[in-house]
Amino acid sequence: MVKKSLFWFYRVTLIVLWTSIVIFASSVLTLRYLILPHIQDYKPTIEQRVSQAVGQKVTIGDIQASWQGLDPHLTLLDVVLHDQQNRPGLTLDHVEASLSWLSVPLLEPRLSSLAIYEPELTIRRERDGTLYVAGMAMSGPARPAFPNWLLRQAQIDVVDASIVWQDELRQAPPLTLSKLQLRLVSPPWENLIGHHKFGLQALPSAGSSQPIDIRGNLYGKDVSKLQEWHGTIYGLAQGTDIAAWRNWITYPFDLREGFGAAQFWADFSNGEFRRVTSDVVFRNVHTRFSASSPEVRLSTLSGRLKWIRHEDGNEFRAQ
Repeated sequence: MVKKSLFWFYRVTLIVLWTSIVIFASSVLTLRYLILPHIQDYKPTIEQRVSQAVGQKVTIGDIQASWQGLDPHLTLLDVVLHDQQNRPGLTLDHVEASLSWLSVPLLEPRLSSLAIYEPELTIRRERDGTLYVAGMAMSGPARPAFPNWLLRQAQIDVVDASIVWQDELRQAPPLTLSKLQLRLVSPPWENLIGHHKFGLQALPSAGSSQPIDIRGNLYGKDVSKLQEWHGTIYGLAQGTDIAAWRNWITYPFDLREGFGAAQFWADFSNGEFRRVTSDVVFRNVHTRFSASSPEVRLSTLSGRLKWIRHEDGNEFRAQ
């Protein structure tokens, strides 16, 4: 019986292996000789499929195909994402994408890499808290399939972007991030638990005279359920004006003035920050630790500050 079981297992394994080899070889040959050389013929179909995935009209000016190692590689030019009124909401002049062979077993398009060059993007938060990216709502009753699909890709790079942040909820002036470089990494084996790592560098239009550096380890699978996400965010800012950043950031205590540099580590879960640790070197600091405490004025402040949210209050530590 053991002999028969081992022989049966060997035959099944052999059949599965050869079937996989035949499917993979057929896919490579089909792409190489039938699809990629005639990729322009498939452009309307690609536009239609992408529009269905995004939920808004997408047009592609030109599409070119090649190979990057064993991965099919696509170059997309003049990609336009239209808003609900059929107006151009986002224009991508140059996009490079390499298709992953994981698309076959996972039964959905997967990219081994996606690079977007010099995009110009507007992100807006309405007074009801709804976040819009290029006219697309990132939350609501419907599950945002396209942003979640992007999260499942192995690597996304955004090069030399310009982003405008408009926060109607805080009634803050627009904030522009120029020369933005972003890398989002979500390896397939880590994507199973919703693990994503990102790094971002950008020069803000206010609040800092030098580029800011933000990195993060995030855990989550659905951007419409950000309250279920958790993780840690690290940031470094030099040449920073604390007062200017108050327009867009809520500090754990009242920081009114201060100039210098800071780095921070912030842990968040359930839609709110739970712990913030910051190393600071500031001068001309004006702060108030509570509404009833007097204002503190410091000519120089350097050291480590820590804020912890508890169920029954807040804790502050300082060195």
